[in-house]
Amino acid sequence: MMRFRPLLTTVLALPLLIAQPAWAGGWSKLSNDDGILVETRDVPDQEMPDVRGTMVMKGDFYEIAALIEDVDHTCDWAKRCLGSRIIKRITESEMIFYSRTTAPWPVQDRDAVLHGVATGLERGDDVTIRFESIQTPLGPPVDGVVRMPVLKGHYRMQRIDDQTTKLEFTVHADIGGWIPTWLCKSLSKSIPYDTLAGIRRHLPKVRAKYAEKVEKWQKLRAATLAATAPNTQDKPATAEAEQ
Repeated sequence: MMRFRPLLTTVLALPLLIAQPAWAGGWSKLSNDDGILVETRDVPDQEMPDVRGTMVMKGDFYEIAALIEDVDHTCDWAKRCLGSRIIKRITESEMIFYSRTTAPWPVQDRDAVLHGVATGLERGDDVTIRFESIQTPLGPPVDGVVRMPVLKGHYRMQRIDDQTTKLEFTVHADIGGWIPTWLCKSLSKSIPYDTLAGIRRHLPKVRAKYAEKVEKWQKLRAATLAATAPNTQDKPATAEAEQ
């Protein structure tokens, strides 16, 4: 089921319950352009803040999920994505994948090997795709590229109606190595904005590609809702029926 794509500025991934850090505070608005709200949250002893982007977009709930989880093609829509591929599929909704992001000179590119998990697809109303960097021999370091010590976050999709979805994207990262302050500030805005704008822009071009997967998920949702619906077959007879 899940195929994921790159991260940092384009990040991708699937669910893995990530605990809320003890220092987590409130979010501060950074910008609200083109229907995309960007917020940041300071992290103690770290120059790079947490970032969050939120938008409401037109598109079938499952089409958006299919685009995000198609990791091998994230670079088709994610700005600064230099590489993204599945390393190992663990289950239909869980995988290990690689993501590399380009950086402006003289800063070195960043990469990460991530564990991703998706939850909520069977009900299709509130789906979260979480990702978190891991240490594994499956993804050895690349010469000239800084391996990020920490990279985690999520995509959350909430169904508004059949053709409208609220999409949230968050990232917490210790990107490692040296990075100038001006670039940290720039990334704070561009990572969430570019990621969400890229999804919104690319979806109309490729929605037909995901038709089979979307149909499969829709059938799964219908079966799940039917199985959990109240049983009305054994309703007590009405007084009129008894007469």
